[in-house]
Amino acid sequence: MDVRHPTVLHPTVRRTWRARLPVEFSHFVLFDFTGHFSPASLDPTTDSRWTGRSGDGGALFHADDHNLEADVLVALHDTEPPPDGIEEHSYSGTLRTDTGSLVLAASTASPGDITVELPAPGSYRLRAHRLPDLIDTSLGDEARCEQWIVHLWPDPTTT
Repeated sequence: MDVRHPTVLHPTVRRTWRARLPVEFSHFVLFDFTGHFSPASLDPTTDSRWTGRSGDGGALFHADDHNLEADVLVALHDTEPPPDGIEEHSYSGTLRTDTGSLVLAASTASPGDITVELPAPGSYRLRAHRLPDLIDTSLGDEARCEQWIVHLWPDPTTT
């Protein structure tokens, strides 16, 4: 695990995934593209300060308009993880997946896209944070790369 991300090695962590994605149209997704839902149902607001949206099919995350990449760590927990004290640029919500197979992806797909296999279809809670510290991009230009942590755990209200 990269030391730049706050620790997510909590006893409830079952698995982690990590991807570096290009930020296209100021967002990226964690979505069940093989299910019955469409990312269009997560219609973002026109307010440029939003951080995330979630619902049927997955989640949509809003990156800062000045950054060209997002380094994203997804941590699957058995139960709700303790708060990590990051309040600014955070989002909490619920997502539902038909298949349990989500894709962490750029808006129009990229070689960095990865599959996040959840234990089962169903509802999951999530807490996502866009961290304040930027890192260098892999693009070799003056742009910067955001760091994100997305925590997922089964929604206890649906079990």
